[in-house]
Amino acid sequence: MTLAVNLRFDLARLTDAELAARCDAIWADMDALEHDRGALHTSPRWRGPIRHPRAYLFFAMAGSGSASELDILLSAFVSGTALADVVSRLPRIRLHLALCEMQDILDEMKSRTRSPLRPAPSRPESI
Repeated sequence: MTLAVNLRFDLARLTDAELAARCDAIWADMDALEHDRGALHTSPRWRGPIRHPRAYLFFAMAGSGSASELDILLSAFVSGTALADVVSRLPRIRLHLALCEMQDILDEMKSRTRSPLRPAPSRPESI
């Protein structure tokens, strides 16, 4: 388990149905990306030590290694949200943000299923 600061309090306030609706919306966005730009291939990326969409955007841009994207990144975070919104529309960045959002939702669902009152399921004995 990785130590990370979870700043996704917005997910904790959602109901299970709302979390499921967000999952459906993310999958629809990922399908639209695939159909609009062809098959986008991405390697698994590190979400970073901070669980928040702004941090994901920062790490996606910082990890790209492109000088022009790093200039855009610094301008976005210095000037405010308008430029950050433009940057987050890049197909590669949108895919990264969608994957991070989906992982956050899955983490929230896992945390809701763990309960001290509910025993962990036992593994069936091998034959």
